[in-house]
Amino acid sequence: MNRISTFVVFLSIFYTTLRAQTATEAYRLSISDPIGTARNLGTGNSMFAIGPDISAVGSNPAGIGAFWQSEFTITLGGQFYNYSAAYTTDRSRMTSGNFGIFTLPNIGFVLTSRPGGSLVTSNWSVGYNRMAEYRRELNYRGVTTGSITDAWRENAFGKVPDDLNGFEEGLAYTAGAIYDFEEDREYESDYQLSPGYRISKFEDAHLEGGKSEIYIGYGANIDNKWLVGFTFNMPLVNYTEHRDYNEADGVDDGVPYFNNLQYNSFVNSTGYGINGKFGVTYRPAENFNLSFAAHTPSRYFMTDNYSSTVIYDYTDQNNDGPIYADSPYGSFQYAMVTPWSLQGGIGIVAGDQGFIGARLKWTDYGSMRYDYSTYQNGYYFEQEEFEVNQDIREQYASAFDINIGGEIVLGTMRLRGGASLTQSPYSNDNQFDPSYHAGTGYRSDFFYIDLGYRWTNQEDGYLPYETNVAEQPLVQTDQNRHTIIMTAGFKF
Repeated sequence: MNRISTFVVFLSIFYTTLRAQTATEAYRLSISDPIGTARNLGTGNSMFAIGPDISAVGSNPAGIGAFWQSEFTITLGGQFYNYSAAYTTDRSRMTSGNFGIFTLPNIGFVLTSRPGGSLVTSNWSVGYNRMAEYRRELNYRGVTTGSITDAWRENAFGKVPDDLNGFEEGLAYTAGAIYDFEEDREYESDYQLSPGYRISKFEDAHLEGGKSEIYIGYGANIDNKWLVGFTFNMPLVNYTEHRDYNEADGVDDGVPYFNNLQYNSFVNSTGYGINGKFGVTYRPAENFNLSFAAHTPSRYFMTDNYSSTVIYDYTDQNNDGPIYADSPYGSFQYAMVTPWSLQGGIGIVAGDQGFIGARLKWTDYGSMRYDYSTYQNGYYFEQEEFEVNQDIREQYASAFDINIGGEIVLGTMRLRGGASLTQSPYSNDNQFDPSYHAGTGYRSDFFYIDLGYRWTNQEDGYLPYETNVAEQPLVQTDQNRHTIIMTAGFKF
């Protein structure tokens, strides 16, 4: 097979697929999983209707009005992960690992005043909350049928080489992983010569970064019956993803010509946004609270920088060794809008003995959307915008988060516990993932220190590549996350 004469030096400087902007990335920007203070975490993040707590302010700003003394709070801690992964069709090659990260969940001030009359308190708050940690590591090995070249062939179908995406299938064409001998725009690959052969696949993927939020807010207590509040927020996003995906032929040389393939990709996303939060708490009785809050959509202004590489190693009469293809340095600016979130909760305060709280949160993830017309892009990417927003509407639906927990007072000591349930946002999955919480603390008139713990288990499926016309292997992942934090607070 004479292939080397068929190849031309090809590297498109324009991209036709904005691969960093996907339905998955929209969900990543939309999800909020704040750790909060150790007190809030220890009670299952159930202080929505209780207040006053500096992290509960992030879900219900009415809690700002519940503070009677000015306060400074800081929370430090870590998250520790252990995971396992394997192909669903090759469970014998299970891989596992663990890692940990330091985190600063929140830091903030509440400044109180008591004007008198019906306005019992009039308080301001400013601070920082860590809204989500994106850190993930994925490592798997296995032997399955199918190849990533199936996806590249599908994406390239009907296009001339100059129109191929220069970050994936265009690189594959340059490196020889896919080719078009007949020049009929129907691309082939070596794997098609042995389509049922099980080749070795392995990948190391690493994601780091997260989402934070800087806020300024106001809350008031009116006649000890109503608490009202709002916050103006600026979320900040920064995360980086590396992928190192590999395929290799077996020792029996089951796929002619093919030796191995390597695909590397890098994406860095940064951005900022704006949103507002509004909350109200009504006290029909002295020890009973009813709360409601609404979070407006965030509009993010994002910049993605990315690059990729394909290395294809094959042997025929004209070639023996790898061919390298590197993409140009890609960059794209766009906007993304997250969904509304509505929340309600109750709080029962048992005098000086403790409390029980519960919260229900509803978010319509199917309403997430990209806007590619910003940054003077005009309507050049209108079709790509329509397609990714259509993917969002098909893949995602509304979901609920449920939190319940409480605190027992033992003199100056506190014991806490709780649980939370997070519903899958996918339209074909209603499963809830549970988390379990515990905590303790010490409180005096002017100082407190708290410890909080959360354990979460999550099982997910991962597709290394996507294709509609060929078999694609599914990787099943199982991750345990342990969160341990400490909060110190000073009242003045």
